[in-house]
Amino acid sequence: MRVIDWIARTVMLVLASLATLALIGSLASVSSSKLGEAFPGRVAAPPVEVAGPEQTEVESTAAVTRTVASAPPPAERPAQDRAQDRAQDRAEIARWLKALTYALLALGGFVAAGVIALVRIAGHLRRIAER
Repeated sequence: MRVIDWIARTVMLVLASLATLALIGSLASVSSSKLGEAFPGRVAAPPVEVAGPEQTEVESTAAVTRTVASAPPPAERPAQDRAQDRAQDRAEIARWLKALTYALLALGGFVAAGVIALVRIAGHLRRIAER
């Protein structure tokens, strides 16, 4: 085995390892939030009160017929709340960009390892054809 073959094997091992670590980093940065926050637009269900055996029919009916106050329209919210929402949105975008960066690094590493493998295959086929 020639020195160039050993170098190619070592480079492929390093590229594949770094690409795998980048892929794991991408998955870890995406899953760094709570599960409920991982699905944008999803609304959490309100807590359900379970009636115990000691509650009477009147108490359970009173618990069910609660009035729910509606949220104020977005125009009436203070500027501080809007600024806080924008800061949270920026943090969310930064988290997803970090995950995307790791994923692209992993993809680049796997493509580079594939190119090296194809070059090695072509070299072996060239040696076989010269015989």
